[in-house]
Amino acid sequence: MSLVMEKINDDQLEQVAGGLYGGSSGHWVPATVTAPAGLFSYSREAGNFIRSGQFIIPFGEDIPVDMNRKAKNYAVAFYNEIEAWIDLSGVELI
Repeated sequence: MSLVMEKINDDQLEQVAGGLYGGSSGHWVPATVTAPAGLFSYSREAGNFIRSGQFIIPFGEDIPVDMNRKAKNYAVAFYNEIEAWIDLSGVELI
């Protein structure tokens, strides 16, 4: 069985807007997970970021990241119909 990885095209990326954090003013860019153990989700509490364990995005997965919701080295990403903060050091923007 072959696993085919597809990159998000511009039309698909433009359809991803808002979500749990609301609004459609996002600046969504495609990214690929480069963290070997996968990319953990984080929650933001009082300006600090805490690993939430809400989900882990597997290595090599293509995801949209909202660069309008960026703080420090973290930004909001969309995965499996859920938005959460991620550590940008674990992705490569494409």
